[in-house]
Amino acid sequence: MIELQPPHWWEQLPVLTGATLQLREVEADDAEALFELLTDPRVSEFISDPPPSPAAFDGFIRWAHKQRAAGTCVCFAVVPNGLQQAIGLFQLRALEPTFRIAEWGFALGAAFWSTGVFQEAAVLAADFAFRDIGVHRLEARAVVENGRGNRALEKLGAQGEAVLRKSFGHDSTQFLWAILAESWPPNLKSPTRFEEARLKRQIANAIAATALSPKVRPSETPARPFPFFLTGGQEPEDK
Repeated sequence: MIELQPPHWWEQLPVLTGATLQLREVEADDAEALFELLTDPRVSEFISDPPPSPAAFDGFIRWAHKQRAAGTCVCFAVVPNGLQQAIGLFQLRALEPTFRIAEWGFALGAAFWSTGVFQEAAVLAADFAFRDIGVHRLEARAVVENGRGNRALEKLGAQGEAVLRKSFGHDSTQFLWAILAESWPPNLKSPTRFEEARLKRQIANAIAATALSPKVRPSETPARPFPFFLTGGQEPEDK
């Protein structure tokens, strides 16, 4: 009998490298930065309630590593060139045991909106989903009022398929989007009159705006795992 080996990414996520950033596995040292950036009201308005403290983000990162090792969910940190810290997250989770149908969620620090960082990171994450994991259908949910998120999904070639009433929080409605492997990659168009120098300045300013001073973190009891998916569907465990 042939014993099947788990995919390589179950043991460690690869580093995905783009022109201006990397996607790598979220790490314990990202907790402080992610807490500061994802609890910004501009960011948290349309995502699940983020972990409420740096210690809770530690717990989330521990949980994310356990989920990756189980082959059920992966979590990439978005790290622009010139930074060591994460400025956002991309998550992929299986919606059925084979991971052929999956959902993704994403969030970036507000200073990096409209810099092109999202599209570059999204293409890397989707490439990984379709090529390395073997996803056939990649779904996304976005709150109806989240115009920025919905436009971003549409630009990536996602097709709107349903309106999900009262599917987020207590009464918020979401759009359901999907991308099929057979339609990936999309024909992404460059912005009109693209100016490389202008974009580089914008990204440099965003890096400066989000740069955090290194902090000495006191020793503490390891945080309990804290389940967290950006577009809902999970609650923290008591165990």
